Amino acid sequence: MIDFYEKFELVNTPQEIIADCNSLTIINTGTVNAVVNGLEIAPAAQYYAPGNESEFNSTRYRLSFTAAGTQQVLVIRKIYK
Repeated sequence: MIDFYEKFELVNTPQEIIADCNSLTIINTGTVNAVVNGLEIAPAAQYYAPGNESEFNSTRYRLSFTAAGTQQVLVIRKIYK
């Protein structure tokens, strides 16, 4: 059995998000489209980067937003101990 925890983070400014985890989920909880590495994520939609056992995602994601309004995403990382 492999032990892990999930780290939750609310992000509301354009920035770089470094995965440093096994799997990553970005949920758009705002009212405007979020853009992650060129992929537009509509409000209430999500981007999911799954990881298999023993994999580590070190991707650097560029986060921006398309308009004024509520700019917010929830980032969930699965991290092995």
